[in-house]
Amino acid sequence: MNINSLTFLYLFLPAALVVFNLTPKTFKNTVLAFISITFLVLSQPGNAVFFIFDILLQFIISEAMFKNFEKEKTKKFLLIFSIIFNSAVIIVFSVSNQLTGGFAPFAAMVISFTAIGYFVDFYKKEAAPIRSLPDFVVFLAFFGKLARGPLVRAKDIKYFCEDRSFSLVETGNGLYLFIRGLAKYVVLAIPLVQLHEKLFIANSEEISVIGAWLDMVVFSMMIFFDLSGFCDMARGLGKCFGMDLPKNFYFPFQSPSVSDFLDRFNMTVTGFFRHYIYDVLRNDKNSKPQFIVNTLLICMLCGIWFGIEMNFIIWGFYIAVFIIIEELFLRRFLLEIPHFFARIYTFAITMFSMVIFSASGTNSIVSSYKAMFGINAPMLTDSVSYIISQNMLVLIVGAFFMISAFSMFVHYLNRKSSVLFSVFAVVESAVLLILITAELI
Repeated sequence: MNINSLTFLYLFLPAALVVFNLTPKTFKNTVLAFISITFLVLSQPGNAVFFIFDILLQFIISEAMFKNFEKEKTKKFLLIFSIIFNSAVIIVFSVSNQLTGGFAPFAAMVISFTAIGYFVDFYKKEAAPIRSLPDFVVFLAFFGKLARGPLVRAKDIKYFCEDRSFSLVETGNGLYLFIRGLAKYVVLAIPLVQLHEKLFIANSEEISVIGAWLDMVVFSMMIFFDLSGFCDMARGLGKCFGMDLPKNFYFPFQSPSVSDFLDRFNMTVTGFFRHYIYDVLRNDKNSKPQFIVNTLLICMLCGIWFGIEMNFIIWGFYIAVFIIIEELFLRRFLLEIPHFFARIYTFAITMFSMVIFSASGTNSIVSSYKAMFGINAPMLTDSVSYIISQNMLVLIVGAFFMISAFSMFVHYLNRKSSVLFSVFAVVESAVLLILITAELI
């Protein structure tokens, strides 16, 4: 069972909400921890035992650090051990994914990075220890965020440990956000995956300029709706269970600079590495060489979030190079030119980056770049033209929801009239539920 399945939507989620809201305040986190572990077992049957052991071990380390907090050597040893252990988990799952060709669950990334952040903050006295096992389970492995995140830092622990009363408004807002996120994935990301596969086959036979560009645009939309859809689902579920999870994507492909793109793309992961790596390495001098090294490191780590594979690391390096160029040479120019042209520049740069992100080898990167620049490639092939004609609707809808126009309309409606917004949200949710159910059956 996955968070994007009909079983979850119509059975698991309603049952979880009923049980959670009927539970007395004192035991809500205990019940939510049980719900999260149950979901973990159902969604990751092959890895569930390991993840349960992982969470328990992290709690034991936390307790040991608390009891030995005044013993600096013991406390530091426990911190180093936790960082090594969690880093090993990330590496093992990523390498296993490469060797087997399987899918490395993002749960490994979410749990391990969240744990590392918690232990560092705890060690530096920037976060209070979590002494309750249920609270610790909810913080580390709340079922809503296991699929793709977002990452939650220990400073946000107040959202996970307060007593939570039922709120019809918050539950309604949460379900609305969850359904919209689910629709992003089911109604848009899945068809775009299928379209990307068709374009890949067509381009492998004869690559064209439009075919190469369209494939990268489709791939970018697919990644955006997949990742942001799951994160919206997580935020929606958080609201349903009394938590306020951070936003993780904010229309990155309409950014006016590559620096802004990174700030909008996978925001909590970027923020995590900036806080725990960049800020630690930065000194008062803040020299240009240090800025360059730190930026390269942070961006490549952001790539590793998706897996320890060479194309993700190179993707991070590529993004870093343009951030460095902007900071050293282009910032004033990008601020002075009209936003439209700045966004065109960023869109082109990010599309080229997606060639690397999606690459299966060096040859595919070179052939895609050559075609995108029109080198030894026709403008359009019959197969790509046919694919476009058959998938025009998903391309138009995907392009529209990739920008913020609809989101701005919804926010405007909410500000103008809460009643009208509520009616609109109910109608939109009903329509999306019908489309989601029809797609998943």
